[in-house]
Amino acid sequence: MRTIKILSLITVILSLNACSKIPEECADSWSKMEKLSRQMGLTDEQIKSQKSKFEHEIKQMDKAQATEMCKSQSTLLGVVGQ
Repeated sequence: MRTIKILSLITVILSLNACSKIPEECADSWSKMEKLSRQMGLTDEQIKSQKSKFEHEIKQMDKAQATEMCKSQSTLLGVVGQ
């Protein structure tokens, strides 16, 4: 059940991410998502696919908007990862 919740959270987070170039906040956010994905037992291929989607989606948004979103996401992932 916890795995399903975490996967759902990651999916929602990925769908909300975006920025023109990946700012530091988004890199930090991805780092936390990657760590959580590894803890959940996702394969390297699945993580690579997630990263590709993450980067594509964050490049679709304005940098300021993406930075705010990534800050929020990073905070949320910090709480989930504990």
